[in-house]
Amino acid sequence: MLILFAWFSASPAFAQSQGTPTGQQTQQAPPPTTNSTPSSIRAEAGAETPAQAPDKQSSSQASVARDTFTYGAEMDFNSDYVWRGLLLDDGPVWQPSAWISAFGFTFTAWGNVVMTGASEGAGQKSGGLTLTYDCDWEKLKIEAALDAYTGRQSPDFEARNTMEASLKLSYPVGPLRIFTTHAFDVLAYRGSYFGEAGLEYERQVTKSAEFAISIRSGWASAKFNDVYIGVNKSAFNLVGVEGSLTYYLGERLYFRPHIEFSSITDRRLRGQLAPANIVNFGIAFGLGK
Repeated sequence: MLILFAWFSASPAFAQSQGTPTGQQTQQAPPPTTNSTPSSIRAEAGAETPAQAPDKQSSSQASVARDTFTYGAEMDFNSDYVWRGLLLDDGPVWQPSAWISAFGFTFTAWGNVVMTGASEGAGQKSGGLTLTYDCDWEKLKIEAALDAYTGRQSPDFEARNTMEASLKLSYPVGPLRIFTTHAFDVLAYRGSYFGEAGLEYERQVTKSAEFAISIRSGWASAKFNDVYIGVNKSAFNLVGVEGSLTYYLGERLYFRPHIEFSSITDRRLRGQLAPANIVNFGIAFGLGK
C-alpha cells in the first residue's frame, strides 16, 4: 500500500488544479461497474474462502486454501459506464481486469475502454490498481482495500489521480448476507466519503450455474457530491439493484450476463444529473485458477 501511495503522490498529474465539476462530470477514474470482485469470482469458480467453507472444515485446511496462489482475468462488456449512480460514459465500454491473490491479499489492475466516442473517439480513458485484504472473524467477513485511480473521465476536464481507502463488512443472515461499505478519499479529495449498505443473495441453480442478486442504498458527504455532481450537500444519494447469472465452462472458464438499475433519490442531485435513473447491462468473460 505504501508503494502505491508513494507512486501516486509523485505523479505529475497532481500538479493540475482541482477545479469544481458541474453536472455529472468527474475528474477521477472510478472503478469498473461490475459487482464481482476477484475474491467473489474465485469463490464462484470453486475456490472457497474460510468464510464460505463448511463448518466442518479444519483450520489447517482453511489455512492451506487461503495461502494458495491464484490468479485470473476478466473482460466485461457493458452498455454504459456507471459508478455510484453516475453515468460516466453514455455508450458501450469494455473493462478488462486481471488479478493475483495469496495469503488473503489480492492485487488487481483494471481499465475502462470506450468502444465508441462522439468527441475524442474510442480508447482507454481510465484505469487503476487495487490492493485488497480479506479475513474472517467468526461469521463476520472483513475486507479492507486501497484503490488507486487514474485516467481521464471527461473531455471537458483534465484527469486527476487519487486514492480511496475502504472497508467492507458482511454477515450472513439466513440465506442472505447483509453488508456495508465505507470509502474515504485519502489523497486528492480528502473529506470525500461514500457509504453503502444492502443485502446479497446467492444460489447455485445448477451444477454449472449460479444466480446472484443484491439490493443497496448509498449516501455521500457534501465533499463527494460537490466534487462529482456539483452540489455541496451531504445526501442519501441512491438506491439500486443488481443481478447476474454465472455459467462455468469447466473448472476455469466462465461467462456472466448481468444487469443493474440505479436511481438517484435526492431532489437536488436529480436536478443536476441526466439521467437520474439508469439501467446498465452487460456480459463478462473470464478465467481463474
